Amino acid sequence: MNALTIVTLGLILAVVAESRGITGGLGPQQFAGPGEQALVQTNRDAILRKLPSFMSGPFGPLKALVYRKQVVKGTNYFIKVKMMGVQPRFLHVKIYTGLNNRSHVKDVEVRAQYDPLEFF
Repeated sequence: MNALTIVTLGLILAVVAESRGITGGLGPQQFAGPGEQALVQTNRDAILRKLPSFMSGPFGPLKALVYRKQVVKGTNYFIKVKMMGVQPRFLHVKIYTGLNNRSHVKDVEVRAQYDPLEFF
């Protein structure tokens, strides 16, 4: 095979891997549905406890906007959440759901509205 063929084949494989997701990697970003909203609501208190100390309540409703999944021994959900209120804030929340369907909040970051949802 010549070099051009090898490079072309590599690019094709990279595009296929990106479109299907890589095992253990983050899946594509999708709009949050009722399942992701329920996950946020179920873990609301834990999310609020993980907020930085400079943020004080009262806090309005939390709305799941978009999410990405990472399949591990269970599933990590990376969810962009809009914290409603006088001054809306945006959070990136990482929630782990085990094989027993129990979930817990792993991490929370305060982010800007248009920050991409990436691994953290």
